[in-house]
Amino acid sequence: MSYAFVRRFLLVVGLIGLALIAGLGYARGVDRLEVTATILFIPVFVSLFLWGVKGGVVAGALAAVAYATLRYPAIEVVGLNRFVGLILSRTVSYIAFGAIGGWAATQLESSLDKLELYDQVDDTTKLNNARFFLENTDMEISRSRRYQTIFSVATVDVPRAALTTLSGRQERSVLRDLGGMIATSIRTVDRGVHARDEQRHRFAVILPETGSEGARTFAQRLATRLGEQLRRRNVAIENDLAFSALTFPGDESSFSSLRGEFEQIDEAEHPEASMLRSSPAEEDRDE
Repeated sequence: MSYAFVRRFLLVVGLIGLALIAGLGYARGVDRLEVTATILFIPVFVSLFLWGVKGGVVAGALAAVAYATLRYPAIEVVGLNRFVGLILSRTVSYIAFGAIGGWAATQLESSLDKLELYDQVDDTTKLNNARFFLENTDMEISRSRRYQTIFSVATVDVPRAALTTLSGRQERSVLRDLGGMIATSIRTVDRGVHARDEQRHRFAVILPETGSEGARTFAQRLATRLGEQLRRRNVAIENDLAFSALTFPGDESSFSSLRGEFEQIDEAEHPEASMLRSSPAEEDRDE
């Protein structure tokens, strides 16, 4: 869940809450200036989400000035002393609300950014995502070089065009079915992956200690099963699903191309990830 989504959600909920409080005060016959004072929290609330502590404090100070201005006619009539405490309490409330709320919004943004940065699960299929594929194949490549082991990757591609006749909800349901099918079709040591680009949904399975022949057989069977499942869900698949099987060592060039495709997908979904991700496989080569 991205910070942008959470921010929009909290903004809507907060604005509704403030509007309800102001409306309730008005309905109970509270002084209209005090109802307006509650409404002045709204721009402070919006500012702290958009610009953090600085925005919240500035908006809080402006709200305090606005409140004092609204009270000015009464001050001229009965004097300042009667309103000093009220104006000071409102000023402290606005500025504290902006400062504390802005700090909380900044911490929330930081926490959600970190969560998104290190998230390795695809939300739709519950399989691993492109970032996991890159990090896990890095690990497998390093292990293969160090201990002379082998591993393979089987991929099956589902054209996105085949799913265009489905509603968004139906498409997510179909993808969840495919993810569940893969999760129950692989060994405990295997890792299923789902990623998508503009043309296709790419399902991949990382197969430790598996040679080229076994990987190709697995990929072919998986493509057949996924195609059958799509047809059962009334998805029009004109041709058999495209599949591939790559083994390391042996298919280094193709592996590099495949990893490049997954890296582009990951960077498109998480631009900040490429700045922090290290490559154990490259470090192993440097050694």
